[in-house]
Amino acid sequence: MSKGRVVFVSAFHDYRTAKRASIHPIAKALANTGYDVTFLSTRFSRLSRRKGDSRLFLWDRANRFETVDNIRCYLWRTAFHPFATGSKLGDKVMGTLFPLYAELPNRDVDRMFAEADYLVVEATVAAVMLRRMRRLNPTARIIYYATDRLDTVGAHPYVRQRLEVDGALVHHVSLRSSVMAEDFGWATDRLTRIGFGIDPDDFVDDGVNPYAPGTVNAVSVGAMLFDQNFFRIAAPAFPDVQFHVIGSGAKFDAPPNVILHDEMPFRATLPYLRHATIGLAPYHRAAGVEYLAESSLKLAQYEYLGLPAVCPDFACGDVASRFGYRNDDAVSIGAAIRDALAAAGSVAPRAFPTWDGIGERLLHPERYPDTALPGHALPHSNR
Repeated sequence: MSKGRVVFVSAFHDYRTAKRASIHPIAKALANTGYDVTFLSTRFSRLSRRKGDSRLFLWDRANRFETVDNIRCYLWRTAFHPFATGSKLGDKVMGTLFPLYAELPNRDVDRMFAEADYLVVEATVAAVMLRRMRRLNPTARIIYYATDRLDTVGAHPYVRQRLEVDGALVHHVSLRSSVMAEDFGWATDRLTRIGFGIDPDDFVDDGVNPYAPGTVNAVSVGAMLFDQNFFRIAAPAFPDVQFHVIGSGAKFDAPPNVILHDEMPFRATLPYLRHATIGLAPYHRAAGVEYLAESSLKLAQYEYLGLPAVCPDFACGDVASRFGYRNDDAVSIGAAIRDALAAAGSVAPRAFPTWDGIGERLLHPERYPDTALPGHALPHSNR
């Protein structure tokens, strides 16, 4: 018997892509522990072809269900999708399209919303569908999963405006970082926080060491806020270090000791992480990025593996194994890399809870006192 029907709604991710975020292992963990899980991917249209969307390989499989890992996957391809233009005039025009997009007809989507017990809305454009969800399903627990700050990921201003207006429809907000609390003044009685999880089985067999014997290797995984200039500065300063960049989505004039790897499945990245000398999180500065000190998945994985990490100072937090630098500053970048290399092999791995526990905390924070933010009461289960 199912423990409940959970629908994840994302504007960036599809469960079937190589690109992974915390929403993927949470969905898998809930499916493995008895929930009926559906993963709905939105904000996908012909415009996605221009932007090199990681979901393009699913183009001909859109608008129908596929089951992977016991999760029903659905990529909703539409005629158009609104987006942030980067200009005031363009955003003003685009803002008129969001209400239309939120109500585009799709019987499959409506059925998902109507039948769900839990609707988990990942940060950004998916938030414009809250009214549709509640209209179709007056009793479902709607959860806003704040994986990123809207300003940091460049969301259109309409998304924040609509989220604040429709905030009463949300049962609770689950933050990835306590720093984000200031963004949710409309939900001070419903703020919770969940951390990272680890599936130990993922790391049992990390595969063959991909690096040549005797080499020093620094690895970066992922595309979020990727800073190419870090490598233009760091690589020439450390010619004996091989810098491996996995899945950045960027092609740039990389120095010869920078090796660019295409996006690859999560498990395929693990040998590169396990056998690296140090880890890299080369974020460029953007609005409100300080939350990454608590929310960066790659930095958490480096901690789990006992890797010293090099990252901008805003992402260091209070983690001793992170070595910070100032963006575009050659002196501090060099110092951070030298200190990280010196610490290699001496960092104790950090223990994390399993994703099973994180998934339950996402759905039912009122059962777990550790999800409470200082000064905030946990939401009531019957709200």
